[in-house]
Amino acid sequence: MTDQQQADGWGSVPAVDSIRGTQDAPPAGASGPQPFRRGTPRRRLGRGPLIGIIAGGAAGVLLLVAGVVGYSVGTSTHAPDRPVRAFLDDLTAGRVSDALDAAGIDHDERDLLLTDAAYAKAKDRITGYRIAATRDDGDTATVTAYLRQAGRDVSSTFTLDKTGTEWGVFPVWELEPPRLGAVDVSLRGPTGTKVSVAGQSVVTSKDGTVTLTALPGSYDVAVDGGKWFSAKASTATVTGFGGTASSPVSMTTELTSAGKQSAQAAVDAWVDGCIASTDAAPAGCSFYAYGQDAAYTYSNQKWTLDTRPTVSIGAWAANGWLVTTTSFGRATFTADISGPGGVGTASAGPMNVNASGYVTEFTDAGATFRSAVGNGSSDAGS
Repeated sequence: MTDQQQADGWGSVPAVDSIRGTQDAPPAGASGPQPFRRGTPRRRLGRGPLIGIIAGGAAGVLLLVAGVVGYSVGTSTHAPDRPVRAFLDDLTAGRVSDALDAAGIDHDERDLLLTDAAYAKAKDRITGYRIAATRDDGDTATVTAYLRQAGRDVSSTFTLDKTGTEWGVFPVWELEPPRLGAVDVSLRGPTGTKVSVAGQSVVTSKDGTVTLTALPGSYDVAVDGGKWFSAKASTATVTGFGGTASSPVSMTTELTSAGKQSAQAAVDAWVDGCIASTDAAPAGCSFYAYGQDAAYTYSNQKWTLDTRPTVSIGAWAANGWLVTTTSFGRATFTADISGPGGVGTASAGPMNVNASGYVTEFTDAGATFRSAVGNGSSDAGS
């Protein structure tokens, strides 16, 4: 038997269709077991749908984050301390009108110190603040703040009311008007004296006082007595809020040289007026004559001032600048008489002239003097 080989050597190579695992399709119409396949390839997603899925997931995360951030920001911007901060921010910036409106503080033209111009002249104003504590009790809240004033921290507490919600979630807080302090001035001087407080002019009441609502700060107080009198300037300080008034500023007026001269002239004019009377008992004067006989007729009645009284003009007392007689004057009364016994001359005196009293006020014409003794109540007439 003889072996036969293909001359090219490929005769020993198996046919292709006998090798397992090939990918050739079976002949048309073939049946029976099919060759083993390594696996069916998966369908791969296109680039567009894949990016869409990733973007959708990221958007969901971003919406969640945005919601959390938005809620956090909304909660912060609707916190009870926000209205307090707005009020104090305006105040520290000198925007008084805006601050008063933000806090709902009623004021009118009589509140001379509640203006931008007046507050600009105040010293020791609020220069800063810090929120120390916030308490939310549901419908009300309290905020404690430390105000920086005159180099120290001043504690003030503010109250807020819940007035509703925004978007049904965030509370809306309204600041209750804080109680303002006041500048209190007590002046020992004439009623209606002009007083300047931080450059604003006001007159004293009948009891010599001035009270002006004021924001925290120090206010210069001066008296405008013209050329007649003055008072040492002072300062009123209002600290924080809560209705605290300043320590009462007490001021006492003193007469200037011109005022003293005018006061002396007013005393002399009063004495001269009494001397000019033709009555035996001049009304409102400190001397008088008595003992007239009803059977006689008196004529040519007159007073003569023999010696003018000497007075000392002192400090302001309850009714005015006190005028004290240091040396009595002397006056004599004379008159012509006629009656059953004939005609003649009658006289009385000399008697003391007391010029004690008060200088109560000044006008453009000068001082006004009022006697403390009338019709010889502390003097002996004759």
